[in-house]
Amino acid sequence: MSFLLFAAAGTIEWGTVVLIGILVGLVCAVGAIVGVVLSYHRKNRSPIYPLDQFTDLDLTEKTDRYLYTRTTTRTINKK
Repeated sequence: MSFLLFAAAGTIEWGTVVLIGILVGLVCAVGAIVGVVLSYHRKNRSPIYPLDQFTDLDLTEKTDRYLYTRTTTRTINKK
């Protein structure tokens, strides 16, 4: 923020302020990316969950039940 005051007073040029702003932005962006990448590397990788052993799915119902809805069908003509 003080760079803007110096630029307004004519002590430094606006191009320098823009350059410093771009550099600060790039440093912050790289820091954020590195932080996210490192946080994902820290997570413990768990072994594959044995889904077949702990789940049982039996789909025997052959009809769909839509409560309080209206369904319509449309025939698309072939040309």
